[in-house]
This record gives sequence, structure tokens and C-alpha cells, in this order.
Amino acid sequence: MRKSILLSLCLSSSLLLIAQTLTVENQFVRPLSDVLNEISTRFNVRLKYDIDTIGKILPYADFRIRPYSAEESLTNVLAYFDYKFVKQGNNVYKLKSYEYPRRIDEDGKKMLAYLNTLYKDQASWEARKALLRSEVREKLGIDTILKQRVNTKPILSKVRKFDGYTVQNIALETLPGLYVCGSIYTPAKKGKHPVIICPNGHFGDGRYRKDQQQRMATLARMGAVCVDYDLFGWGESELQVGGVAHRSSAAHIIQAMNGLSLLDYILTRKDIDATRIGANGGSGGGSQVVLLTVLDNRFTAAAPIVSLASHFDGGCPCESGMPISLAGRGTNNAELMAMFAPQPLLVVSDGKDWTASVPTLEYPYLQRIYGFYNATDKVSNVHLPQEGHDFGPNKRNAVYDFFADVFQLDKKMIDEDKVTIEPQSALLSFGKKGELMPENAIRSFNDVAVYFDKKLYSNLKSDAGLEKKATDWVASLQLENEKDASFVRTLIYNHLRQVRDWHNDHPYTTIPEGINPATGNKLSKLDREMIADSAMPKEVHDKLMNGLRRALTEEQVEQILDKYTVGKVAFTLKGYQAIVPDLTAEEESIIIGHLKEAREKAIDYKNMKQISAIFEIYKTKCEQYLNNNGRNWRQLFKDYVNKRNAEKAAGKK
Repeated sequence: MRKSILLSLCLSSSLLLIAQTLTVENQFVRPLSDVLNEISTRFNVRLKYDIDTIGKILPYADFRIRPYSAEESLTNVLAYFDYKFVKQGNNVYKLKSYEYPRRIDEDGKKMLAYLNTLYKDQASWEARKALLRSEVREKLGIDTILKQRVNTKPILSKVRKFDGYTVQNIALETLPGLYVCGSIYTPAKKGKHPVIICPNGHFGDGRYRKDQQQRMATLARMGAVCVDYDLFGWGESELQVGGVAHRSSAAHIIQAMNGLSLLDYILTRKDIDATRIGANGGSGGGSQVVLLTVLDNRFTAAAPIVSLASHFDGGCPCESGMPISLAGRGTNNAELMAMFAPQPLLVVSDGKDWTASVPTLEYPYLQRIYGFYNATDKVSNVHLPQEGHDFGPNKRNAVYDFFADVFQLDKKMIDEDKVTIEPQSALLSFGKKGELMPENAIRSFNDVAVYFDKKLYSNLKSDAGLEKKATDWVASLQLENEKDASFVRTLIYNHLRQVRDWHNDHPYTTIPEGINPATGNKLSKLDREMIADSAMPKEVHDKLMNGLRRALTEEQVEQILDKYTVGKVAFTLKGYQAIVPDLTAEEESIIIGHLKEAREKAIDYKNMKQISAIFEIYKTKCEQYLNNNGRNWRQLFKDYVNKRNAEKAAGKK
């Protein structure tokens, strides 16, 4: 008798546990959703959900509620699942997953107050700084990667001449076959120039966008050589490792290596003044500025823009993928930036992102550290309370003024109207599709993984496999619009990764042992896996399906779903056609409908055993339908088996 888990999917750990009496033996468990509803009612507060509560069981639930405080009750209840709340108004709380790199202003205030107790003067600060510098390098793993770099000549394009400046593209090989691509903006005037390394942030269109070119070119017109470059997995780097590689811990290390490698190269040029080396970037580029100054003491001026905070380490793995914030038993970007004292530092902040706290929190802290060197005049903050998270004109003007002062640049050359905005194609070293890429160039994220430790390699290899799967599936559609193809690739990759991560984070052992009511047998490991995985938030499924249907035709959507399930709809239908040779068109239509339902549900499960189990459920539905339609499924199946056995026996004679 075929095993069915139809009803076991309807089970959850809550049903299995709540059936028992609430005692110390079962830890007074209650469903999380029930507890939150009680808190909402008891304290007359409204809860907005950005978390999943399905199947979540809370031990000692009622004992976590504090009758005198909604917020203490929420803290006690949510912390068990690594959730948190954010107050959004009177009696309104949004429930969110805890984000280790993103905290709140109050956390930053407490952290800086603690850090301030660790040093009282320049000597104690220098000791702390030495410890941080050593541990950041160790936790980032930068030295291991730097030792594996190659030393080859960069690939340079022809120089393009404009009004007061020139632009030249560069492709620098760092690890064997791995290139970082960027552009070098140089003053038209001869002489020794300061250099500013400009890591890119997460703004749309990357380093090819208008405001990036305006800033690079204007600083060059003023007298500085500026070097900008792609984020790992963005721009031309995406041609080598794919876009999903950017959201990996490897990106954190490789981007730092890229910035240092470009600095090493640019300092070999005879027109560079090695005593004037700056770093400037916005958002994620600002996070890189902080890290570069910690890793290399050659920098003499720095300007992180709309980035610096004591309570936010950077939300992308390229900023916080490696645990550098754990250096010195705990640090943050404000303290890491303070290590730059007493060199000139500009911090630009705004009122509509996490940098809103800078004037009252991070800036006073930086002034204290700079005070150890009698250099409070060397640190400045330009705060734009009415502005948001961008690299707009006021931010750029602050950068121009800062570097003009510290590097003696020519302010009379500040005129963005003189800048020629080039098309993205002009800034590429390898062509739009990588057709000019060197023969030795890496073509897969998996090829980069070999340079990292085994644990990280395993994660990278898994991610690379999912990326390849998404890439191959989308390639089979032969989409003409690359923007649509990129969107669908990312959509599928993210879904595959979420399914994998949910499965790995919710093993079958999280589901108590029990009885499968469909069979009367003890729940198997597969049963319990299916129950655990079925609790994955519905939004994960809906995001994939809505995105696919928005970007693709229904036929193309079906092609992708067939890829997920290895063509099980067609394969299973072929079996029914063989077992029921006179299958009617109506019967076939009903069966196909059930199998397509199975296919769409199965995409949220990780492996073929689970996918097959989903199809078994819907095959049972198909067979029940045939029985209800006047067929005798058991007899049909028996006749088919007898026929196949007879054919095999005849073939042996």
C-alpha cells in the first residue's frame, strides 16, 4: 500500500504538543501566535507582523508575560525566536527578525558609552587600536587572501580626454583569473597628484551612474586622481562570478582586497603623491572606506558618506559577512573609523537613514578620540537633516570642499556642468557580455571558493550550485530581454536559497515524535521533515510565483516549475496514460490539474524525496477521482502490472 502523508502535512508541532496537558513536563508550551494575540488583547496594543509564526511553539509561554509591561513581555517572547519589535507609534509595534548588523540608536549609545570606558588617553587608545587592527585582519581573513594575489600588469584602455580631465578603464587581476574592473580619472594638468580610492556603494547602476561620474570627474578636474571600481558581483564582476555572489561573505574579503590592490597599483605611477591618499564612498562604499583605513595606514584622508553609525554595521554581507565587529570583544564602525585619528576625516550624514544619530552620538564620540591627539579640528560632520540616503549635490559639495582643503585642490574647477557623462559601454573593459575577457578569466563563483577555508568554501559551493541551477533554467527560456532574465535568475536563486536555508534551519528533530493519522504508523523522518518544511512562510512561495508571472508568460512559468520538479508532471501523466489506455480527455484534464497543483506545492521542498512525497499525495487524489468516475483503479493497476510482467516474460524466451 502506497504510503501517504496527506494528513501528516496538516499536522504541526503545536497540535502534537497542545494536545497534552500544560505542565512542567512539556514546558508549559503554547503556540507563539496565541501568545502574541494575548499580549495584543491584554495590553490593548496593535502588532504588525514581519515575521513567521507558523508552527512556532514557545516554552514557558505564560511565564514570559509581564503583567505590568507590554514591551518587556514582547521582548521575553520574541527573543526566544531571535525576533524583535520596533515601536512605530502609540500602542503600535512592528515585529521583525533580529538583524545582527542593524540595531537601534539606543544600542549604539550604550555601546559607545561602554567603549569610552576602555580608554582615557592617547596611550590607552593606541593599545586598543593595535588590538583592533590585528583582530580585524584576523577575523576578515584578509592576509590569507592577500598572499594568494598575483602580480600582473593591468589591462588598460586608451585614455579618453575631456574638459580638464581624462578617463582610462582598468582591469586588474587580483587572484588568478579574477579581475577587478574600474576607471581612473586623472587631472589634465601635469604634476604630482593626490589619489582618492573610491569604492562603490549599492546605489542603482553602480559606478556607471551619473552622480558617480560627476564626483570622479570633478575631483579629477580639481587635481586629484580618482579610482572607482565595481563591487564584487556587480558590473563587470557579475560577468565572472554572477550577481548572487555579491551577497556572500567572500564579497567582504574580496572587495577589501580589490581596494588595496588598486591602491598598490596606482602608487606605482609617477604622477602620484604618495603622501596624499584619500578614501571616499557612500553607503556600502562608506563601509569599505572604514575598513580600508583600518587595514592600511597609507591613507591620509577619509570621507565616508551616509554610512557611518555605531548601531549599523552594514546590511549586506559585503559589509558584515565576516565577523569584524567582534574584534576586541566587540566593536562597531564608529570605533573602527576612530582608528583613523588624527588624520583628516569628514562624516556626511542625513536625517532619513541610520546616520541621523551622527551629530548627537557618533560625532561627539569621534571628537573625543581626536581630542587625545589635540586634533578635534581634523574631524568634521556635515549633517543634512532634510535629506535622505543618496549621493546628491549637497553630499558631493561637502566632499569637494573637504578634499580641496586637505589636499590643496583647486576649488575654481568645481563645475559639474563641465563633466561628460559617458554611456556604461564606454566604462567597460571586457565588453557588454564579457566578449573581451582574457582566456584565463574565472567564469564561475565556484572557482573563487577554492581560495577560502573549508567551511566558507562549502557555503560558497552550495550558493554557486544554486546560482548555476537558476542560470541554466533561465537560459532554457531564451529570453531576449536581459533585464528580465536577470530579474528571474535572482528571483529563482533567492527562492532556492530560502528553501534550502529553511530546511537546514528546521531539521526534522524540531518536530516531536507522533502518529501519522493517515497510516496509524509512527511519524517517519520524512514525515517530520515535511511537517517542518511545510511551515515555511507562504510569502516565500508567493514572492516567487508572483514574480515569475509578472515577468514571464504562463507557458514559461510552467517550464520553470518543471525544472524545479524534474518534469514529474509529464512523467506521472505518462504513467496514467499507460495504466488507463482509454483515458478520456476530461479525465486527463482533471489529472493534469491535480499534478500541476502538486508541482507548484513541491517547489517549496528541498529534495527529490520530498518532491516525490508531495506528488504521492496528489496521485492519491487522482486515483480517488478515477474511482469516483466509475473506474476501478486497483484493478486497472493490477492489469497493467500483469501485462508488463507478461511482456517481460515473453521477451526472455
